[in-house]
Amino acid sequence: MAAPRVFISSTYYDLRQVRNNIGNFLEGLGYEIVMHERSGVAYTQNQDLEIDCYQELSSCDIVVCIIGNHFGTASASNDELSITMHEIQAAIRNKKKVYVFISHDVSIENRTYALNKDNENFKSAYTDNPKIHEFILELKSEVKNHPILDFGTTDDIISVLKSQFAGLFQNLLAREASLTEAQTVYNLQASVEQMKQMMNDFSIQHDDFFRKFNGTILASNRVVNRISKHLGLGRAVLFAENINALDDFMTAMKFESQEVDDTQDIRKYVRNEIFSRSTLVLKNYLFEENGRIKDVRSKTELNEGIVWKYEDELENELPF
Repeated sequence: MAAPRVFISSTYYDLRQVRNNIGNFLEGLGYEIVMHERSGVAYTQNQDLEIDCYQELSSCDIVVCIIGNHFGTASASNDELSITMHEIQAAIRNKKKVYVFISHDVSIENRTYALNKDNENFKSAYTDNPKIHEFILELKSEVKNHPILDFGTTDDIISVLKSQFAGLFQNLLAREASLTEAQTVYNLQASVEQMKQMMNDFSIQHDDFFRKFNGTILASNRVVNRISKHLGLGRAVLFAENINALDDFMTAMKFESQEVDDTQDIRKYVRNEIFSRSTLVLKNYLFEENGRIKDVRSKTELNEGIVWKYEDELENELPF
């Protein structure tokens, strides 16, 4: 499993023990430490040693920078900066996670230097080169997204790193949880969209199916089924979609359509035979506005909406 690589940047001789303590702490966390005294930098033969340090730093994830009271080794670039200062600049330029720690005494004196930097007679009590104070002022003015903190002892640095690393880990957990939640929401949305599509496809298939049978309603329609029973059709199946189809069927069954007496009625069919008369009256609410026959489920509405009357006139017609 890959471990975070941490580059420790500082002057060596004056901060050797601080570097060693921080290195031990980080190794105890399982991190990979990059320090030149622990053979953490791969040196080449065809370029300056400081260039090898900068290249090694570029492959690290975290850079811990410690500024003490010694300038250290000057850079070969002749720009009046030390190798340590260049390392800090390289870390910030490469957008590494950078933690800058300044010796407490140097940090306090830096405030005094900021007020007297134009005074050529300024004498530093804690640094061996005023370039250290100039560099710190530049850092504070230009660096906005990296912590720059004071330290008195190594424990101060370790305490800050513990807190910072714990915060990074918590932030990582929160991001993973957020990503998991976002993925769950995305999956739910995808499932909803899939269900919507399935329902839409089903609706299209449903409409297409009934479009093929647009001219008929099966006998499972209770109105049509009740009429079939009154007509004595038995097991025969009556198909009728609307009132026009029903008119044609009733005509075929020898019924005549007559004018209705009640405004609530829509049809009155009468069949006269030699000694009997059959009458079927249908109410308006059994039909939609376009004449389509409804599938009325209420038994009461069926009884009141379909009025069947059979009159036997045999006794009145006989002469004796």
